[in-house]
Amino acid sequence: MSLFQTETARCPYCSGTIAFEVVYSVNADRRPDLREQILDGSFQRESCAGCGKAMRMQPNFAYVDAGRGQWILVEPASGLATWPELEMAARETFAIGYGEGASRLARDIGRTLVPRVTFGWAALREKLVCQAAGLDDVTLECTKMLMLRGLGEVPLADGVDLRLVEATANELTFVWLRSSDEVVAETLTVPRKLYAGVASEPAAWAELRGPLAAGLYVDMNRLLVPAEGEA
Repeated sequence: MSLFQTETARCPYCSGTIAFEVVYSVNADRRPDLREQILDGSFQRESCAGCGKAMRMQPNFAYVDAGRGQWILVEPASGLATWPELEMAARETFAIGYGEGASRLARDIGRTLVPRVTFGWAALREKLVCQAAGLDDVTLECTKMLMLRGLGEVPLADGVDLRLVEATANELTFVWLRSSDEVVAETLTVPRKLYAGVASEPAAWAELRGPLAAGLYVDMNRLLVPAEGEA
């Protein structure tokens, strides 16, 4: 089931209070409307009654869509530096819900799920877009690395991520955005055949695919963002 609890947050613009139905878990099989809200950017976004400006709560919940084979522990973007610990926590949470100690039904469902951990709304949305388009997320991250090699100046900085936002039969659209507030700095569209080329040569990308697929955190930031405490 999808679990919510009413909480209040301080408006960052006028210091007023905003009431949120804060989510702790999302079951997209039972609530497909919540998946659509995540995709259109309206989920967990509210406007302040005092100043009228919109605010979005940072995500911190478990997302499951058994019909699409997805289980994702969604963490705030601010937690990225601790991704090794949160990746381990995601693995443990998945094991509790769907592993050896779970019911037979839960174990059967768990065998159909691909577990992941993400940081921030844009990263979660990207996983949904990726699955809906029939893309492999490890191959997608390799494609991003290929794009970085071919670009000149890029807005690569702490907290700025390259995210897939749309996929058609012929094109993939990415944005550079600030993960904390989803402000877009630049939009890039590339032919889908760029991804297809990476997918067709797994051996050529094995050295990169290995580290990317080493855990539940499948994101090029796994390679670019040092864990907290590392140089």
